[in-house]
Amino acid sequence: MLAAILTMAAAMLAPASAALAVEGPAGTGTTDAEMVEQDLVPDAASAAELRALVNDLSTRNDALAADNDTLQRAVEDLSLERDRLADSLHRFDDLYGPLEADRQLLFELRKDLPETRPEAEAQLDRIRSLALASNPSRLGQLVDRVGEVAPDFFDWRFTDFSSAEEASQAYIGSGASAFDSSMNEFRNEVLMSVANRLDGILTVIDRIR
Repeated sequence: MLAAILTMAAAMLAPASAALAVEGPAGTGTTDAEMVEQDLVPDAASAAELRALVNDLSTRNDALAADNDTLQRAVEDLSLERDRLADSLHRFDDLYGPLEADRQLLFELRKDLPETRPEAEAQLDRIRSLALASNPSRLGQLVDRVGEVAPDFFDWRFTDFSSAEEASQAYIGSGASAFDSSMNEFRNEVLMSVANRLDGILTVIDRIR
């Protein structure tokens, strides 16, 4: 556009130069100096206007370039923010399954032991499945240990003893006590695992604030 304006300016200035070499027509009473002055004044004014226009366009072009740079940086910042949010949401999606397992596992651990052995064994199976869904690397070995000592405990728990003293002696001698200690260790590790997961979620939330 600037090139076109400069071409127009050159075309407008050309007649002014040519007028210097032309004599006034006979009988007009106009001298060469007067003709030159008449031609140059409008052309000089037009050239000044074109220069002003060119300067104005140049200034506007610089301003637009600066605005474009600002907008480009804003777009880049928004793209980074979008990618960060997408990554955070993806992590939330990955956490949904283990979190649901945590919720159900905590609920099962709060329950009392069922009244019958089949129900107690079914409950232990649910606890094992939930533990493996929640955190297999951390809870798997512990819940397996609970399962190993559970039969002795269930034998003791669902046996009718003649006295409390006999039940107490059998509790220790049969190995049933190992179930309670293993279950307590497992329960504590579940709570620690859930606490660590919640801490990770809070970290993600802090990142996207």
